[in-house]
Formats: sequence, C-alpha cells, structure tokens
Amino acid sequence: MMANRRFEMHEYRHVIVRMLLGQSDRAIAQTGLMGREKVGQLRCLADRHGFLNLYKPPLLDRSGLVCFR
Repeated sequence: MMANRRFEMHEYRHVIVRMLLGQSDRAIAQTGLMGREKVGQLRCLADRHGFLNLYKPPLLDRSGLVCFR
C-alpha cells in the first residue's frame, strides 16, 4: 500500500515520461512508481499545465515541476 507516501521529483519525471510514451495509468501503476489513483491525479495536473503536449518542449527540469509540490 502506498498511502501517504512522499514522491521525489525524479519519480514524477519518470511517470510523466511514461505518460508521454503512451502508457496507461494501470501500466504505470504496475511498475510500482505510484498507485493508479495518484497516477490519474498526476495525469490531470500534467495535462492542465501542458506537460503532456507533444508539440511543446518538455519542462521536466526542477523549475518546471514546481506545480507538483
């Protein structure tokens, strides 16, 4: 169970890269990086902030991921 687990920035980056590669929330959760519910929340947040836009350069540096804190 992953309740109340804190995530490091590199874990957010890994999940966002997997999303950009087209993996489903369930497939990402099976890797053990995050639970399926948290992956879904991250997908909504990343989409809202433009991290999943393939036509825009990725903002995966520390300054770009401030919105996830």
